[in-house]
Amino acid sequence: MSQWLDENEQLQGGLETCEPIYRPTSFWAPGLRRLSADLHTRGLESFKSWPGASTWFYPVYGSGFSSATIRATFDHAKSINPKARENWVSSALNGSLEARRDFDAARLAWDQDRWPFDIEGYGESRVGQPPQRYRMTGTDEVGWGRPYLNYLLCLAALSQQVEVEPTSFLEIGGGFGTLGEIVMPRNGAARYVNVDFPPLLTVAAYYLVELFGQDRVMLPTEAPEHGPIKVAGSACLPSWRLPDVVGPFDVFMNSFSFQEMEPDVVDHYINVVAALGVRYAVSYNSVHGKPKKVEGHEGGVLDPMTSSRIIDMFERRGYHLLRTYRDPLVVSAAEIAVLERR
Repeated sequence: MSQWLDENEQLQGGLETCEPIYRPTSFWAPGLRRLSADLHTRGLESFKSWPGASTWFYPVYGSGFSSATIRATFDHAKSINPKARENWVSSALNGSLEARRDFDAARLAWDQDRWPFDIEGYGESRVGQPPQRYRMTGTDEVGWGRPYLNYLLCLAALSQQVEVEPTSFLEIGGGFGTLGEIVMPRNGAARYVNVDFPPLLTVAAYYLVELFGQDRVMLPTEAPEHGPIKVAGSACLPSWRLPDVVGPFDVFMNSFSFQEMEPDVVDHYINVVAALGVRYAVSYNSVHGKPKKVEGHEGGVLDPMTSSRIIDMFERRGYHLLRTYRDPLVVSAAEIAVLERR
């Protein structure tokens, strides 16, 4: 644990001295404080179950019903309707039905001809003690949580547009590295680079090392101090090193983090991403944007970033919108946009 705390402390130092454009914006002020406290008091072994996880990087299904409250709800339902079935009531309250919907939507939408992909044989690791793990194929060996299924939905949308299987992926704000967890086991030649700021960058580095070993993961502090950064396998790099990453990449992904930044920051990032030679851009962000900052309170955004503004910024760099996806692929206040630059 001390190794990762030292890693995080070194990254925090870089965050204080880097150019302001690469620092967290207003929205993340309370999140950074909460997650830093969780890291130091609870340790990385349980990061998916940290008190701040579900708010900041590990979304969950359901409405927070415990096993006891689900049982009490079923007892009441059965007193009203003797035909009520416990499994049905439990599935409706513990998020199973929502998870099943997303899992089935990804399977139905995936274009296996364009991109052959084993959806059912791989799932989310138990590393980090996930608070939810839904087993939907009849085996205890493979299960899924909401972060993993969110990315499957994004990749299912992308599968309908690619000409050949993509093998190199660049992400900004990748949470705990779920995209890398998905693409790397299915293709030993896949490259994955996650750009973020601490402490989530530390979490992602820890997670990928636990999954794939030190040899396949470049830690933030292992990158050259100056000059180009070439990545053969995977890497977790601080935000201010993005311009040093050597492209090209098949896919750029942003899932629910551009919506938490200010427009000038997003515009800057997209400009750098385009310069790296990315072919496909996938954005999964809010249609309406995050709530505006309230004077005297932490959090919130100054100028809400919406999906349409993100699309426009990519189009101004020569990308063409292929399609946006909402219901029935995704049921939320966000949309998936897939763009391409040829």
